[in-house]
Amino acid sequence: MTPLRSRRALAALVALALAASGAVACTANGSDSSRAPTTTAAGRSTTTTTGSDADGSSTTSTTVDPDAVDPTQHDVTDPVFEHLGDPRIDVRHYDVTVAADPKRPGVKGTVTMELAATTDVALPSFTLDLKGPKASKATVGGKRAGVTAKGAELTVTPASPLRPGREVTVVITYAGTPDTGQFPGLGVPVGWQPDTLGGWFTMSEPDGTSTWVPVNDHPSDKATWTVTLDTPKGVTGVSNGRLTSSKVQGERRRWVWTTDQPMASYLVLAAVGDYDLVQRTGPRGIQVVVAFPKTVPASQRKGFDQLDDILSFYGKTFGAYPDDDAGAIVVATNLGLALESQTRPLFGLDAVGDGPTWALAHEVAHQWFGDAVTPATWTDLWLNEGFATYADWLYRAHLGQDIDQLATTDEVPGQGDLAVLDPQAAGSFDGAIYEGGARALHALRKTVGDDAFFAILRQWFADHRGKNATTADFEALASKVAGKDLTSFFNAWLQDPTQPAFPK
Repeated sequence: MTPLRSRRALAALVALALAASGAVACTANGSDSSRAPTTTAAGRSTTTTTGSDADGSSTTSTTVDPDAVDPTQHDVTDPVFEHLGDPRIDVRHYDVTVAADPKRPGVKGTVTMELAATTDVALPSFTLDLKGPKASKATVGGKRAGVTAKGAELTVTPASPLRPGREVTVVITYAGTPDTGQFPGLGVPVGWQPDTLGGWFTMSEPDGTSTWVPVNDHPSDKATWTVTLDTPKGVTGVSNGRLTSSKVQGERRRWVWTTDQPMASYLVLAAVGDYDLVQRTGPRGIQVVVAFPKTVPASQRKGFDQLDDILSFYGKTFGAYPDDDAGAIVVATNLGLALESQTRPLFGLDAVGDGPTWALAHEVAHQWFGDAVTPATWTDLWLNEGFATYADWLYRAHLGQDIDQLATTDEVPGQGDLAVLDPQAAGSFDGAIYEGGARALHALRKTVGDDAFFAILRQWFADHRGKNATTADFEALASKVAGKDLTSFFNAWLQDPTQPAFPK
């Protein structure tokens, strides 16, 4: 994600670099799903029950007594954004169908989830996040389940407790008006929201997906997704991944988009409106789809011609692009930011023009850092934003800029007030996690040398692709590849708000 207000220098620098080099003229399977941490029932009362599992098999299980009074007590412990996700379940796949019409605010949907309990004892109930729409029916393993709502959380109570590790199918039917929130520190809407032409789109970071579908809405639980957008037949539906079907059924059309790589919920995209889908084959056979409002002229679409060069450069630098599908979407409104929706980064009208597309290199870099390799908690957000900012600097250096100059002169809003790993920096998307994180990476490069540094980045991506990771994981890898203990280095660059001078 790139806030426009915190990166004012970016557009000018990119324009200068591209003017010097010339724009590039142009006419993304299979990794382990991330698992939420295993939890125990320590300190809670238990009961022994005899009955049948959700799949019908007989069992005798020790279960944790449910507590429906405060469903948030089971949420993921995260010091940055609280009351999101349930670590007691691991959702492996979402298959959601949503009916949505332009100019009508409500949604009507059904989501089918494949999930398993991560607890070490049978699980009598679990929670999902949902803001606005109301759930009317739920089944678990084909049997009717209880579903209750309190605040922004649903509690689902299966007919029989979930056995640890046993995958079951959960189906929830729901309808209603999404309850849009605000982006922390910026005040822009988050969730399902209107564009200026009567359509709808989602801006999902950090918790917007739960405004239009029940979801385990924390980045620690990545899953694959199939999104079907049921629209009037003259309206286009856009989501992540590959368009696998687009069929007319009477006066409606169903747009089916499939994402085969595990995806954090805040990266899920949905948009309905009057779009052109510009499709082509990119580098190494990657299927590229860029969605433009039909009102955007051809002259303002050319900025996305950079995409192939960016994909090729990052592929050579970090490792092959982590998917078979790539692209972008421009929504018909001014956003004040851009967002790294997986395979299809999201931009507003204020990000495009007659020149290069603002923040394109940054958001595409997230496909490696943030999307493929995702922080386990929001505290480690610099693993997204610092890495994408540094990748953007690398791309600008590829186009002729001096990266040492970028590292010392690029705007660093908030730097000097908050450390890179300060939860307040992540919670407000402060510049410390962007330029401060990028500066830490540049200092690491100067400390260990180019060969070791780029080996670290490539190994980081290879080891954690499709999974979650932490700052501690990165520090351990960097020390291992560099062949020396870098604890003091990372303490200085990530824990100290002022950050030291670059090594000579």
